[in-house]
Amino acid sequence: HVTGVQTCALRSKQWYQRRVRDSEYKFIYEDSSLTRNPAFLEYSREGNTLDMLHTFVPPAMRGKGVAGALVRVGLKFAASNQLSVRLTCWYTADFVKKFGSLGCKIAK
Repeated sequence: HVTGVQTCALRSKQWYQRRVRDSEYKFIYEDSSLTRNPAFLEYSREGNTLDMLHTFVPPAMRGKGVAGALVRVGLKFAASNQLSVRLTCWYTADFVKKFGSLGCKIAK
């Protein structure tokens, strides 16, 4: 389990300045103005490897950059804690192909 809160601001919309929080093996993004269900990036940690397992974004939040914000927070957390990242989730793998690993070492 990783501790701490990260703020992720993408683009210029105030909407993106909400907090992504870490809670029991998930980075979670909540916006009650859109839906009661949170978006999340589920992960596991084994030694010095953070495995990004699964992203989920409720329909009301899709297409707004939420999944990308969650992946950015996870990658930045891993980089700042010198963890390598395993990209089990297809979305995280696509994100890294498009935008890079943000300073993380990618585990095979």
